[in-house]
Amino acid sequence: MTYRNILVQVDTSIGANARIAAAGQLALRFGCPLTGAFLRSSRLPSYMFADAITPIPQDVLDGYLQERLGEVEAASQAARQLFHADVPRQVKTRWLDIEGETDDELIACAKRHDLVIIPPEIMPAFSDKVIPAARIAMASDGPVLVLKRGGYPVPFGRKVLVAWNASRESVRAIRDAWPFLEAAEEIHFLKVGEAGDSRELDALMQRQLQDHGCPAAHFHFEEAGDTPVEHVLRLHVGRTGADLVVFGLYGHSRLREFVVGGVSRSMLFDPPMPLLMSH
Repeated sequence: MTYRNILVQVDTSIGANARIAAAGQLALRFGCPLTGAFLRSSRLPSYMFADAITPIPQDVLDGYLQERLGEVEAASQAARQLFHADVPRQVKTRWLDIEGETDDELIACAKRHDLVIIPPEIMPAFSDKVIPAARIAMASDGPVLVLKRGGYPVPFGRKVLVAWNASRESVRAIRDAWPFLEAAEEIHFLKVGEAGDSRELDALMQRQLQDHGCPAAHFHFEEAGDTPVEHVLRLHVGRTGADLVVFGLYGHSRLREFVVGGVSRSMLFDPPMPLLMSH
């Protein structure tokens, strides 16, 4: 299995080039096109209206709007140049300018790509809106790879740690991660459970890994206790040397919060390594 197209969010912030370079290397590895997506807002700043004592003449508003559109276009061009500079020439590239005042367009684009690569939080140009990566993953119905803004050494995914509890979400995450799992040198499954839970990976999952040509998985079990699951996960990242973590994402809509197998949002806000998540 492989990814047939990849979408990466592009901006000119510090560390963006590392994310673009990683996306370019993955596109080269999977032999697929890479689409750069620039999120922007062309809306005039709200203070122009909120602080105005008298109505602003239409010709003045038109002037402001044209000026803003020019700034947006210049920012888009700068991001596009960065994108093309950091992507290998062998990779077929595409480009999208996306409205970022809502996350609707980004979600729609994510649904039409096999893999989406984004930072923990997306800040569209000329907007005060912040879009969490978990929101895109929850709505896009596909794998989302979260890379911290500082970037990671490429390649990654040699040692994969799977947060496992046999739930629908964790099974979906496995299916979305096959291109990485099939190429991994080591695969580790981590389960945080109760005293009576199985301490082994079930035979059918082992056989499925074998059918995909994956190496035999190492199984780690930690009994649930007072230690937060997030800390257990980070501990096993260090123990295994994992350079990619795979997990299923689910949310408590009533509380309007995102949880990863009981792991808090801070894992997403400050990822210790690349996180591949799906819902």
